[in-house]
Amino acid sequence: MKVLFSLLAAFALTATLSAAEIHLSPNGDDTAAGTAAAPLKTFTAVLVKLEQKRDAGDTHVILHDGVYAVEQPIEIGPQHVPTNGTLTFRAAKGAKPSISGGREITGWKIGDNGAWTTEIAEVKSGDWRFRELFVSSAPATRARHPNEGYLRIEKSLPDRRSGFTFSAGEVPAAAVGAELVFLHDWSMSRIDIASIDAATNTLQTKFPIGPNAAHYAIDHFEAHPRFYLENHPALLDTPGEWFLNDTTGTLTYLPRDGETPENTRVFAPLAEQLLIVRGTEESPVRGVRFEGIEFQHAAWALPPEGYASSQATMHEARDSSPRSKSRGIMPAAILLELAQDCAIVDGRIANIGCSGVWLGSRTNNCRIERCVVEDVSGNGVNIGEDRTRRVAGKPWSEAAPEQIAKGNAVTDCVVRRCGRQFYGSIGIWVAFAAETQVTHNEITDLPYSGVSVGWLWNPTPTPVEKNIVAANHIHHVMQRLSDGGGIYTLGRQPGTRLTENHIHDIPLNAGRAESNGMFLDEGSDQITIENNLIYNIDKSPLRFHKAEEMFVRKNVLVCRDAAIPPLRYNSTKAETVQQTDNIVLTADKFDQATYQKRVANCGPRQSLPYLAPAE
Repeated sequence: MKVLFSLLAAFALTATLSAAEIHLSPNGDDTAAGTAAAPLKTFTAVLVKLEQKRDAGDTHVILHDGVYAVEQPIEIGPQHVPTNGTLTFRAAKGAKPSISGGREITGWKIGDNGAWTTEIAEVKSGDWRFRELFVSSAPATRARHPNEGYLRIEKSLPDRRSGFTFSAGEVPAAAVGAELVFLHDWSMSRIDIASIDAATNTLQTKFPIGPNAAHYAIDHFEAHPRFYLENHPALLDTPGEWFLNDTTGTLTYLPRDGETPENTRVFAPLAEQLLIVRGTEESPVRGVRFEGIEFQHAAWALPPEGYASSQATMHEARDSSPRSKSRGIMPAAILLELAQDCAIVDGRIANIGCSGVWLGSRTNNCRIERCVVEDVSGNGVNIGEDRTRRVAGKPWSEAAPEQIAKGNAVTDCVVRRCGRQFYGSIGIWVAFAAETQVTHNEITDLPYSGVSVGWLWNPTPTPVEKNIVAANHIHHVMQRLSDGGGIYTLGRQPGTRLTENHIHDIPLNAGRAESNGMFLDEGSDQITIENNLIYNIDKSPLRFHKAEEMFVRKNVLVCRDAAIPPLRYNSTKAETVQQTDNIVLTADKFDQATYQKRVANCGPRQSLPYLAPAE
């Protein structure tokens, strides 16, 4: 009898496991059963079936190999999660499924000059615009001038907003209508060009350069800031560049050596988001997990009057509405809100026109683990939120501090080549959040700061506390802008610790303000900086600006030479920064091998399934 009961139990368990699997394939059929032999085709069908199977217990949606094209984000809510279990979307064994918000571009014709052209009807009709093109799985370059580096303005126009003069012959007069890419010290603008006068060497823009605040005036940070031009046929002159004519719908691409229409796949982004996991205050989404899945190709359109940003992709609405000068943050391709115990694991988030992934408002104990986040136009990863959201007419952080995003983590990831279009972007941005873990990541090849923690420019108490940035390998950041660092902080954060990080190769600031290994900016307070190794920094390893009580312990701080102080104080009282047992060296006295054991555990602790070698 015991044997019979055991067999019956085993049969019931097998039946339960089978019932809790839904299979999905790009070659499937939405009228099929959703089994391995008869998979579904679309996420729409999967979500319908999930609502019908909420009593199934732990449920696995198994994605077979191939590309899953989406034009709208996959939206997962509480109604899709089993009432007594978890929901996992995972790659089938040996598969690397890709969720793509892009559309493949075909129909190429080769001109006498070797350029490829194709006409896109949706662009000509005004139904589709895109700012990015992905060729052979990598971002291609929008036609630009100069092809490398930057130009510098001669002098701002008197209003300090509408344009500037330039050196004779440096700007093609034909490039009217191109996009001006203007670099402020630690932010940037992208504004269309209204006119170029070759006789007076004057460039004027359609809309003001820089956000509305006075310190974003053209020549506020420096007298001769950098700029370049982008997106005009007159600038299309180098293999790998492309230009989209919004009026005719004609896309032109200059192929690189060896590329043919037959051996090259080209995609442009269509969907603005790929995935939204969102609960409600009464019913947060719990226990949703994504394993071994790639997310790529998401679009973002600039505001109608151009992109005028501060840092971390904050930018003005610029839409002629009453809120046109108010600032919001760029969206992310993947968004989790009102979510608990969710995870993205062993995946890749790449070729994204906005920010990558956001563990947003009221997320708790959510994780991003062993993922590659690369080739992202905005921030790589966002955690938490700013104070915009209101509760009872007040900022949520004052009226309902318990709603802070808490206990989230980014660990064992590689975050690289983010901020690709929007240079004030951050690798990992932690805003108003508590008990966050940013650990064992490699963060590299970024235009601005690697990790940013905190989002208030004074030491007023907030619910931000106990964030940990530890054992990360942060290098070759601050590659375009200034006034940031490998790690950047703002505001009072009791219990926050920046510890055991390996930070190196921060170049000389191109703008006015220096860049540092760590920059503890306005209001930074109650933060411990301990056991870090910081070297190959062109300025001070640590800098404090309007900071309060800080604890600097047992770090190895390497200065270029004796003239550079290991700690620089800007409007900060040196006595408020408590220093204990730090080792300070100059570059000629620094032997990296001596201190290598300190950072042997930094960066990802294991191989990542989607990791390709860095360029």
